[in-house]
Amino acid sequence: MRMNKSLLLLLSCALLFGGSQAFAMSSTNFMIQWDNVNSGGLDNSSSTNFSSRDTLGDNASGTSTSANFQLSAGYRAPEGANVLSYQVRSNSASVITNYGSFDNGSDIVTVSSTAGFAVNDLIAVVENTGFSQLVAVGRITSVGASTFTVDAFEGDDASMSASPSGGNDQVYLLDSNAISFGTVSAGTAYTSVVGTSVSTNVSTGYSLYILANQSLQNSLSQVITPVTDGTVTLGIEEYGAETTGASAFSAGVDIGVTTSQRVVQQAPGSTGSISDKIGMIYKLSITSLTNPGTYSQNVYYALTANY
Repeated sequence: MRMNKSLLLLLSCALLFGGSQAFAMSSTNFMIQWDNVNSGGLDNSSSTNFSSRDTLGDNASGTSTSANFQLSAGYRAPEGANVLSYQVRSNSASVITNYGSFDNGSDIVTVSSTAGFAVNDLIAVVENTGFSQLVAVGRITSVGASTFTVDAFEGDDASMSASPSGGNDQVYLLDSNAISFGTVSAGTAYTSVVGTSVSTNVSTGYSLYILANQSLQNSLSQVITPVTDGTVTLGIEEYGAETTGASAFSAGVDIGVTTSQRVVQQAPGSTGSISDKIGMIYKLSITSLTNPGTYSQNVYYALTANY
């Protein structure tokens, strides 16, 4: 039996937590990011040993908090705002290359071709494509003749072979907001990779959630069974996703992607900035008894600060 199933991911915009909204003035050649009309005061002043940033007449400035929100008010608020941002991207259907060596210590992967990749791209290195595949996610910082150097590999990087030999070892560009399993058949393992990248300086840390609008289903509301035992198994009709990485929640366990909200990535508070990445492997298996049709689902990612 052959069927077509697709999984769509709808991504939310990056969030700014605890900041204030400021309005800029601009002309053809100039822009004032933040302006404050008062008398006196020098925006930035300095001497040999000291520097001062002063504003006169800034009313109602400071930080206000409640159980769930924080307000940083005033002219200087954007300078110390709490930033909470993220990126979620799935593997490209066309920009893929094989790789021959993986250096986790130097964060370098040697590839067959660098065509279609560029600095700042998010990539996923996949060893032995399938339900047990290993995944490492990184952001490219430089492109060589046949190499990519990334900021840091995160995921299964510590377990990946320096010289993979499976013949199904690939590097994917992560630049899409949708994934498709295409036309699928019983007895074959189908996977697709999603990479997430979270940056924040919020002292309490963050949590990244997923929530589906419906089960993976066709126009007749016939559903692909979501995994419940922690493992999507070949030969059984099942659908789910696995997370991997230091900040992955329940790493290595296949979870159901359903209308119940679930945490997939989480980090505690920090005195500095946090920049984390995880890999997510969406997995699908069907049987000869699976109802035919085009199956679809929207998956929403939501990032919040920990309270």
